[in-house]
Order: sequence, then C-alpha cells, then structure tokens
Amino acid sequence: MKNTYTICIMLFFILKISAQQESFTFGINAGANWSTLKGEDIDNLSKEGSTKRAVGHSIGVTLDNKTSNYFGLKHELFYSQRVTTIRMEDEINPAFDSKFKRQYIDLFPASPTLYYKGFEVYAGPYLGLLLNASVQRKDENGNTYTDKTIYGTGEATGDYSQKMDAGFVAGLNYALPNGINIGARYIRGLVPILENSENKHQWKIYNESIFVTIGYKFRKK
Repeated sequence: MKNTYTICIMLFFILKISAQQESFTFGINAGANWSTLKGEDIDNLSKEGSTKRAVGHSIGVTLDNKTSNYFGLKHELFYSQRVTTIRMEDEINPAFDSKFKRQYIDLFPASPTLYYKGFEVYAGPYLGLLLNASVQRKDENGNTYTDKTIYGTGEATGDYSQKMDAGFVAGLNYALPNGINIGARYIRGLVPILENSENKHQWKIYNESIFVTIGYKFRKK
C-alpha cells in the first residue's frame, strides 16, 4: 500500500507539471461505482450465479491533451474500491449474501475524446492492478468474518485472484464554465479475475462497473 501511495504522489506531481503546458488540462475526480461480475462461470463463485451491484468509491486524476478544438486524448489514473454481493454456500451454513470486495489501481492510458460545448465523449482501453481482495464467510457458529485468502498466489490451494485486469472504458463528461465537471463511465473487463491454482483453470468471470464522478479542472491563468 505504501508503494501505491508513492506512485500516486509521483504521478500527481508529473501531471501537475504537464498541466502547465498549453494543450494540457489537469483535473481531479471522485465518485461512486456500482460493480458486478459477468461470465458463464459465475455460478462457480456465487450460488446459482446470483450477483448484485454494491456501492464502492473511487478517486483519481485526469489529464486532457487537446490536439484541436474538438479532439484530444484523455489520460487518467484512478483508485477504486469495487464491491459485489454474491451468494455463498458452505457445508455448515445455509446460503447467505456475502460482500466480495476488491481494490484496484486503474490506468486509462489514452482515450480518444470528442469535445463539444462542455461535453466530452471518450472511449479507450484500461489496465487494472489488483491491490487486495476479500470475501465474507461464516464460521461454524454462524458468525461472519472476512476471508482474504481469495487474493492468494499461484502456490495457494484453491482459487485465487488474478492480479491484473484489462478491458475497455466508455464515458461521458459535462464540464461547467467554472471548472466543475460531472461524468459517468462504463468499464468492462476482458481478463478472467479468478483462477484455480490446482488445475490452472481460469473461470470465465469478468469485472463490469458503472462509475459516476464529480471533479474539477484547473484552469490556466
């Protein structure tokens, strides 16, 4: 976690310096996301494939590089907490709702963007670095506890989380004249997020999230 903070701080200053250049605009954003899981193997993780979106939180930095009045590239880095409710079942407890929590650093390296009268429409690739993962389970007395072993490694027995995710993002922002902007984005992972370490089988389960953000763009003086 310490390394993550260091990377974020370094990137903040790099983006801040870049923002001083004529074609760049630096901004910060924060908001909420609603995440779920998709894929034909979802019933291996959640009983009967049941999943519900739960609220997570996000914060990030944005760098807009306008190459003309209407076109440019958007570069972004976000920290996001993603939570999905799944249905757990074990040998001693009846099925119950469990929170499957993950924390990611998401890099959106270069999203082609259309700018028009305050509106920004963009789409592009993203790369996610998994920081940790946990799932709620119940002990023999029915007490709920947090199990972090699902983060795991390739040497662990059972299932563990893939540490990298990748996919695409599509979004829409509206920027007010005072620098405040509001936006929404959809991201879809294309990399399986879980693997069985014993048979190396990757379950076809993928991330899907909807983000709503509010932010501020620093104007050049």
